[in-house]
Formats: sequence, C-alpha cells, structure tokens
Amino acid sequence: MEKTKLDISVGLLGAILYFSGLINFLVLVILAGYVLLFENNAWLRKSAVKAVVIVIAFSVASIIIGISNSIFDILNTPLSWFRIPFRISWPLSIDSIVLRALDIIEKVVLLVLGFKAFSQGSMNLGPIDNIIDRNN
Repeated sequence: MEKTKLDISVGLLGAILYFSGLINFLVLVILAGYVLLFENNAWLRKSAVKAVVIVIAFSVASIIIGISNSIFDILNTPLSWFRIPFRISWPLSIDSIVLRALDIIEKVVLLVLGFKAFSQGSMNLGPIDNIIDRNN
C-alpha cells in the first residue's frame, strides 16, 4: 500500500478529498492544492482534480438555475408596471425540485467516490472525466 508524504495511505487521502467536498469547498481546495503541489501519485492527483471539478460543476449548474430565476424576475418587472396579471416562472416550482435533485446527486457521487477511493477505485463520470483527461 503506497503512502503519501503525510504517512497515510493514498486511498485514505483520496477518500478525505471526496468527503471534504461534502463538507466545505475551501477545505477541498486546500487539500487538492496540497496534493497537486507535493504528492506524486497519479491516481491521487487525478482524484484531487476530479473532486474539485465535481463540486464546481454542480455549483455552476445551481448558479445557472438561480440566474434563470433572476431573469424571470427581470422580465416580470415590466409586466407589473402595466398591471398585467401574468407572471413568468418555472412551472410547478420545478427549479427547486431540480436544485434539490442536483444537491442529492452531488452528495451521492462524492460519497460513492469517497468509499471507492479507499481501494484507489474510481467511477467514470463521462463529461467530467473527459474534461480532466483533456486538460491533464
């Protein structure tokens, strides 16, 4: 079992990376920065980048949904000037359902990858892995 410079196993540090993504983004960035600067294990370095990219990707998706709500508010303002009883919004509050689903999916993906990391395993995440491999 390969050890890191912190004298813990590579798999354990990989799991810590993924689990820290569940708790706090700043901790994840600090740990990923440490791994990228000081560790040489290729799997660990890829896991650090993958954890950060996963958290950023889900955050961007949430931001896009939030921006769409702001755009709807901007479009609704002129309608209220003319007393038009019509309001543009997501039907059935689907935006909040999608946001909750994204949050659950992010947590599940990070948990699964965290547990797989103990044995230095991984999971193919299609577009995220393509981004990492393209920029590696």
